[in-house]
Amino acid sequence: MYLPQKIGRLLTLLTISLAVLTACVSVEDSQVLRTTVVTSGDLSQLPPSAMTYSWHPTLQKIFVDPRLDKQQVQQHMQDTLKKVLLTKGYRWVEDTQLADFQVGFGVAMGTQMSDEQILAAAGLVPGLSNQGVDPKKYDKGSVLISLFKPTAIVGQSSEMVWRVLAQGFANIKDMDEVKTRFDGLIDEMLSALPVTHAVQ
Repeated sequence: MYLPQKIGRLLTLLTISLAVLTACVSVEDSQVLRTTVVTSGDLSQLPPSAMTYSWHPTLQKIFVDPRLDKQQVQQHMQDTLKKVLLTKGYRWVEDTQLADFQVGFGVAMGTQMSDEQILAAAGLVPGLSNQGVDPKKYDKGSVLISLFKPTAIVGQSSEMVWRVLAQGFANIKDMDEVKTRFDGLIDEMLSALPVTHAVQ
């Protein structure tokens, strides 16, 4: 009876050790993979018949690490927004006079813009913690999307209706992974935006 009990205890210890190791890995992964999203405003202020949008004339801000090309980041942001908004029935138009609303955006990395600076500029911040994340491997990034009523008078600033700000971590040495997670994040951020009558 002694030998089976000893083997049983050994198996139990091995199981507990594996569980602890698994927990450590999953905690680290969950820290890195998690995102925090905050919103402000009222989407019901958009015209009920809204189907078209244009880019906001001044809110297209990119603050990224010198290792990334700002123009490429801006273009990818525009392409991703167009793709996600199209799935909800919204079409991009170049002429702001034909747009039912305007879309502005910002992308900032933690190395270039602190949470305090984001709060001062955007008026809200998710406050995602860096605790437990390797700063040598992962960069903290923030993404802002804002929706505005169309500009009524040329030269007059448009009124913001709604905004969403998200923060997450990315390994910019693996750009394929970054783009995949980024595209999924934009989809998640715009999940509250109603589908247009065109696709209902």
